[in-house]
Amino acid sequence: MSPYRKSPLSAAAGGPSPLLRTLVQFVGLSMLGAFLFVFHGISLHLTPWSQAIVNGIVKYAYPTRGQDDTTVVLFREDNLRDLKESYPVSYERHAEVLEALSVYEPAAVFVDFAFVDARSADEVKRLGQALCDLSSGGKVPVYLAAPPPPSTGINPGLLACAKPASAQMDVDRGVSGVLTYDRGAGQGANFMPTPAFALAAARKDPPITVKPQNAEPMEIIWGNHVSDLNKKWMNCTTAGPLLHLKHMLRETPLAAKRTCPHTRTISVLHLLGSSGDADVQEAVQGKAVFYGASFNMTGDRVNSPVFDELPGVYLHAMAYDNLVTFRDDYKRSDRENLSLSGVVNVLLLLFTVVLLLLVDRPPAFAKRLLGRLAQVSPRVKWLALGVAVLAVTLTVAVPSSLSAVLLLMPLLLGVVAVLHLATVTPRPRASARQFLRRGVLGVGVVAVVVLLFLVVDSRYGIEATLLLVVLPGYFVYKALVARDVLFVATTGILIGAAIVSFLPPINLGPRNIVAYVAFFEVARQLMQRAEGAATKYSRLRQEYPEAKDWGVAAWALGALSWLFKLCIRGDDEERRDATRASVAA
Repeated sequence: MSPYRKSPLSAAAGGPSPLLRTLVQFVGLSMLGAFLFVFHGISLHLTPWSQAIVNGIVKYAYPTRGQDDTTVVLFREDNLRDLKESYPVSYERHAEVLEALSVYEPAAVFVDFAFVDARSADEVKRLGQALCDLSSGGKVPVYLAAPPPPSTGINPGLLACAKPASAQMDVDRGVSGVLTYDRGAGQGANFMPTPAFALAAARKDPPITVKPQNAEPMEIIWGNHVSDLNKKWMNCTTAGPLLHLKHMLRETPLAAKRTCPHTRTISVLHLLGSSGDADVQEAVQGKAVFYGASFNMTGDRVNSPVFDELPGVYLHAMAYDNLVTFRDDYKRSDRENLSLSGVVNVLLLLFTVVLLLLVDRPPAFAKRLLGRLAQVSPRVKWLALGVAVLAVTLTVAVPSSLSAVLLLMPLLLGVVAVLHLATVTPRPRASARQFLRRGVLGVGVVAVVVLLFLVVDSRYGIEATLLLVVLPGYFVYKALVARDVLFVATTGILIGAAIVSFLPPINLGPRNIVAYVAFFEVARQLMQRAEGAATKYSRLRQEYPEAKDWGVAAWALGALSWLFKLCIRGDDEERRDATRASVAA
């Protein structure tokens, strides 16, 4: 008599086939992921963590050419007191500021003040003349903040030498907590561009070819490299590591934001009292200038993921910075047409589900299919590896609009390689020595991560700590201690897919990779719990095979067995082989 006894669960009449089980699990996990992501679930709650990681990457990877070309002239609350000025600021004072700007010959100017209130003819004439002097006969494009068309609401006397720009801010709709920025408002002859797109279209050296009328909404990438000028007069110190950790755990990783903005800034008081100041001249001459206010209780504020409660003018300045930095390859929010962004998100979700089903406990048909790759000629394998290396090399050495397309090849090969190795390579059992070594290694990794966290956070901030310490530390722990090949492979390929979607020609904003990795871990735990429940049910069926023992009808017990069998991963044949080996041992 065979020592193996076939379990009632695997022998249930009319039970689902392995292919049907895999299909049902695929649909179930996909629906769970769609529910969590679409209905503001896991993606929304993990947005601060993802954005903090994006900020850390941007800090080291975001170029400074946009920052070098952009300056904010800020009318601060304390400037009102120092200049003995009241709110709202008089047209006379605005004229003085614009005249001071004209001395330094900026490349373009956007004035983020709403000149819609009734003023005397003399005041309007005075400010209008200052705008014309700044424009220098049209050589310097000047734009004024205006309500949405068709009626600009601006005093007509101010539009002789300036053009209106739609300064209406958009809402927080970025995938990773960044802000979206529209191209403009209105249609046809009534179209009014937003300040960033308007100044970018007017840029001459070098020109930016994107046209506001044909542009897509932007997903702003917020730089967080503080300029040297800001460090001279702003308080740019950072809190200690323990305070960062406290804010991060009690609130969000973005609770302790940077105290100095990325965009180079001078105050109105600096400008009016400069008298040939070299710093002011360098900041204004030949630069795109955004003149705005930072007044309390005005409501013109924007919650940047990097700098808390920024004046609204920084939104336009950062959007222009993105256009100068990325030019025609700025990152699209893809809000008007969800097809591209939706396809990328769906592919990332489906890819995560496929890895969960085919790698952790692969069914027999997946093993047979992917096992055939072992029969491929070694020459073909080396050729595929060479093509992948060449694609990556060309992408790094020769940046072009084909970068993302070239990276698709190594990304696809990476997916196939992970599936192949995971399905055909047996998982060896750990020995006693290996168990002890992993425990010691795990304690060591945690200790090193904690020490580096305190050191790096106190010096470089929480974003750099998450990027340079926490994430690599967790990755090393999963790779060396937990030996979780599936997690390592999934994370690496998800990051690769996010990079491909970020690069030209796709040009989408950052994907919320943290949410996908969290979904991967949550779904994995759910699958293990479900399979554990099915295994426990199988043992109980062996002990209590009759329907009366369960207090249900025979058909109900059969249906219950069928449903529990849906939770089984792998195939029954594999389980019988494993049971035989266990009994023989």
